[in-house]
Amino acid sequence: MPLLSLLAAAALTGSITDQPTTIAGVWSVGETQNCQNGPAWVFIADGYYVEVQLPDNGPQATGLWKDEGDAIAYTHDHMPYKGMETPKEMKRLTIISRSANKMVAQNYRGMDIIFHRCASSDLKKSAAEAGH
Repeated sequence: MPLLSLLAAAALTGSITDQPTTIAGVWSVGETQNCQNGPAWVFIADGYYVEVQLPDNGPQATGLWKDEGDAIAYTHDHMPYKGMETPKEMKRLTIISRSANKMVAQNYRGMDIIFHRCASSDLKKSAAEAGH
């Protein structure tokens, strides 16, 4: 199964509700929700996340994540993942506000990052993956 299809399937969280339960899923990044075309983080339920460009560009960065309630702890590696086997320091996104469909967080540099929940189907299979 192609990577982006696997990511979408792994991120499935069921129906979107107003209850801020889990952050696993596809989240566009930016001031406004842009699930059709733009940067996104895919929080996979097994504790990994992948930064992608919606709708169909493959991984640009990846890492581990953990929901700490008032923060999201994460590691970060950009392609081509040099030194991936070296343990990484956990950084934190401090949660400013959180609902089932929107999160506002502040990174370790003090910059606000706004996440908007997208449907898993917004993550499309890349045309390049058809040959796999």
